[in-house]
Amino acid sequence: MPCSSRMLAVFLLLATSAGASAQSPGCSASEPDIACTQQGAVRGVTEGGMLAFKGIPYARPPVGALRWKPTEAADAWTGVRDGSRFGAICPQIAGSEVKGEEDCLTLNVWRPRSLPAEKLPVMVWLTGGGNHSLSGQGSSGFGGLSYSGDNFVPQGVVFVSYNLRLGVLGFLAHPALDAERAEKISGNYGSLDQIAMLRWLKANIAAFGGDPDRIFLFGTSAGGGNICALMTSPLARGLFHGAAMQSSVPNGCEIQTLDYARSRTGNKVTEAVGCSTASDVAGCLRGKSVSEMVSAMPGTFTVLPRIYGPNVDGHVFPKQPLELIKEGQYAAMPVIIGNTLEETMPWADTAGKVTDDASYAVAIDKVFGAAYHERILAQYPVTSYATPRLAFMRLTTDAEFTCQSRRVAQALAKAQRQPVYRYLFTQAQENDPALKAGGVAHTIEHAFLFPGKYQLTEAEAVTQRRMIGYWTRMARSGNPNGGSDPRWPASGDTDSYLAIGAVTAAQTGSTEAKCDFWDTVPFPQPHL
Repeated sequence: MPCSSRMLAVFLLLATSAGASAQSPGCSASEPDIACTQQGAVRGVTEGGMLAFKGIPYARPPVGALRWKPTEAADAWTGVRDGSRFGAICPQIAGSEVKGEEDCLTLNVWRPRSLPAEKLPVMVWLTGGGNHSLSGQGSSGFGGLSYSGDNFVPQGVVFVSYNLRLGVLGFLAHPALDAERAEKISGNYGSLDQIAMLRWLKANIAAFGGDPDRIFLFGTSAGGGNICALMTSPLARGLFHGAAMQSSVPNGCEIQTLDYARSRTGNKVTEAVGCSTASDVAGCLRGKSVSEMVSAMPGTFTVLPRIYGPNVDGHVFPKQPLELIKEGQYAAMPVIIGNTLEETMPWADTAGKVTDDASYAVAIDKVFGAAYHERILAQYPVTSYATPRLAFMRLTTDAEFTCQSRRVAQALAKAQRQPVYRYLFTQAQENDPALKAGGVAHTIEHAFLFPGKYQLTEAEAVTQRRMIGYWTRMARSGNPNGGSDPRWPASGDTDSYLAIGAVTAAQTGSTEAKCDFWDTVPFPQPHL
């Protein structure tokens, strides 16, 4: 790692360790619903058998001159902060409107009302949303979900959700922004937010009954991909100790390069808002409204490469995460990794509407390039599926998710002694015709991890109980097994994984996913 990166990483780790037991001067936690952080006191609110502390700033608001600057530590406050309400969501397009505020870097903590003497493991939820949408509050998907600790805290953990800078405000890379940094880099502001959030937890989570040495990250889609990147960042080393990467995008733990982020997104955004010819491009960008910037280049959800996310800048992320994993140059830890059975069902028409043999072939070329056209068609002949659309869903799910999960699981298992557990989630939402028609789609396991409006069937409630058990045991001890739940074998040379659904059982290999074939097909760069 570059010298400056190494020195900064050591400094940050020493700073968080030194402050781990410190409190804000004058803060007293004599009342059971008050927690004392380094910045000040915060009062929680009772939610069932939990205390919830919401809207706690973990960093300074990235507004004005701090827009597109590295995250700075949160300011202290006086008195007792009200923790009964969420903070603002970060700016994003919701429906057809830009919603949210730049002053949005807050986190939320749920803990048991009565704390045991022993510190509890901490589970931190990293949302999906393509790095351009969603927040720590919840999602409208799968019938509507609340990202709260309801299902986790009763199992003896502290649960955390948070917000990070999104989209153009979180990941814009441009030479004008490079010029402002000693490292001559830009982008990764949302990733720096995540690292700042983890530093805050390292220093403060003990005040909420959490164990700063047992912090477990779990997240889907962009959240899962961000976790893989963070595992290889020198700035995040020592800040978390276990992970679950669910339906991860970018796939394969490979992210865009800084040059690609500049050219594909940075230059286009700058031109779209009329700043490309300005004498002070950075000043021009900071002078634009939130709505102008967020609307300039909206994020996407497709089978094609995402627009926003972390980049390999040589500093926050020194090299491709998968490359560092294979070299053993990362923070090894127990890992869960997996995906759903029909990941790309919602996106099966996003490379062009797939209705017949011709459109099927065109969509394949758009995603994988013409060089592999015939080989892919030979593996996935359209006549083997009910419709061309389902054929395309199956091959993109296999290529972009199931086989990527296997590939990363194998790389991790080979590089580390800590166990790696792979899964395939197979449970649809059977109790609602409209939701059931969506299939076992991308991130559907949210509906089995978090409370929502959807009413689980009796069999689905068993699946939920098992998932919560596996995930919380993993957070507690680095091993998901326990109780009467089906045994989950670690992955490795045997290619073992756990099918989780109506039937939950260990499996070995997956001929249906054709992963040996996909290991021979390189994706056009950058990877999703």
